[in-house]
Amino acid sequence: MNAGSTMERVYLDLKARIVGGAYPPGTRLDPFHLAKRLAASPTPVREALHRLSGERIVDSWHQEGFRQPIFAESDLCDLYRWSGALLALALRDPALQKSETAAMLPTMEIEDYPARVARLYRAVALLNGNREIRFAIANMIDRSEFFRAAEARTDPVASEEIASMETAFLQERWADLRRKSAAFHRRRVARAGRVAAELRPRSQTIE
Repeated sequence: MNAGSTMERVYLDLKARIVGGAYPPGTRLDPFHLAKRLAASPTPVREALHRLSGERIVDSWHQEGFRQPIFAESDLCDLYRWSGALLALALRDPALQKSETAAMLPTMEIEDYPARVARLYRAVALLNGNREIRFAIANMIDRSEFFRAAEARTDPVASEEIASMETAFLQERWADLRRKSAAFHRRRVARAGRVAAELRPRSQTIE
């Protein structure tokens, strides 16, 4: 395996672990310790961490290394507002009126709330004609996957809200979907404190 393919493998593997919640908030992500788990040398791991830092999926400080982000209530509020603004912008694309939506939202049953949120957001992004908006939504999906499970645990109606948004999407009721998305994100902001508390950040080093 050449250096380029090794770096990409390490990046994708590490990214999946981080956004999937393998490490608690505040966990120090040490390249040497991670290298053992990823069957790689520290160099591609360090490069992957720098790349993930640029995508704001991990936190980094000069000469202090990397860590799994710690989400304060204010951080979550900012992310929820940004997510809501992105979807509102994407759903105003005139091209939506001429699209085949059914192909964008797979009909297979997904019970997992984080996966359903990601699937819906990704479907909206794919229908939008602006590549920058698509990229921004994809990045938002990655950055928010870590705390989606906490949303479901702290909000009994979160899954119902997503189901309602899915229905509006499949029926191409774009104005209705914009309203539902706005309400969904307002509720996320209102309950951000509960999600932050549920995450219970604690600092540790991977060994």
